[in-house]
Amino acid sequence: MFGENILRVISGKYKDLTIETLRDRSIRPTTDRVKESIFNLIQQDCKGSIVLDLFSGTGALGIESLSRGAKKAYFVDNSRKSLSILKRNLSKIDDNYVILERSYEKSLPLIKEKVSLIFIDPPYDMKNYYNILNHLINSNIIDANTTIVIEREKTEKKYKIPFGLYLYKSRSYGGSTIDIIKVGHSVVIPGTFDPFTKGHEFLVEQALKEFSKVNVVILNNPNKTPMLSLKKRLLIIKDFVRKFSNVDVYYYPGLTIDYCNDNNIRFIVRGVRNNADFNYEEEMAKWNEKNGGIKTLFFYAKDIDISSTSIRKSMEYDKTKK
Repeated sequence: MFGENILRVISGKYKDLTIETLRDRSIRPTTDRVKESIFNLIQQDCKGSIVLDLFSGTGALGIESLSRGAKKAYFVDNSRKSLSILKRNLSKIDDNYVILERSYEKSLPLIKEKVSLIFIDPPYDMKNYYNILNHLINSNIIDANTTIVIEREKTEKKYKIPFGLYLYKSRSYGGSTIDIIKVGHSVVIPGTFDPFTKGHEFLVEQALKEFSKVNVVILNNPNKTPMLSLKKRLLIIKDFVRKFSNVDVYYYPGLTIDYCNDNNIRFIVRGVRNNADFNYEEEMAKWNEKNGGIKTLFFYAKDIDISSTSIRKSMEYDKTKK
């Protein structure tokens, strides 16, 4: 027989309220440490929100949200054991909540308002995140202001995110990983970035006007011997884009289309300085769309005289003079 465990509300009007749970494979409680980390990531999204605690189990995340100022919470579960504990925990608070005692697929159509904060922490045998997210997209409860939080084991395989959503942040704490997912589209700016220039920074600025999230991805080019190490390039780019909240920097050893398909991204952005640039990039764009279904958007460079090649040649010339 599994022993009972006690968790607590961390902050807000129900601070230190005990949350009962059973630690077995049907109920996987969020530890206080991980819960605190989650709410540190989403603290701006909580107050006044409509919350959906999907696969709610003990209800710990929904109750924590209500404690921190959420306007209303929906708790969804169809496990008799979970519902018994959930109801005991909810009996300790006086707040605006609804319990839906059915599967998540049957519960979503019963919610008749937009939900601004969704927690997803399914039991061990229901970990098809793509399907769950797809159900949310096809429901009528999410909009541009919705934030989705997935708690999963750090060792779990990467999952695909449906088109129309993007990974905003991902953080690991001990054996758990927290993914913050938002409504919108992400785009890739690929290149060797040897070095990253003001022209690339301008490209990031333009991409952010059209997309919710920008991933700057360093790729290998077998026809080039980089002047700067990968570590140095990553540091330079991260320093450049630090001022943008929705830009991440990655290294990927394969092709652009493979990175896009691995991360369910359908657009890339390229900069062009002149017609010769455009003609070359247009051929690459056709290849990417034909072979990977990836569309390319072009932006003309802010300064046609600035390129990584010209800067690299200038730096190499300076070295020879010394």
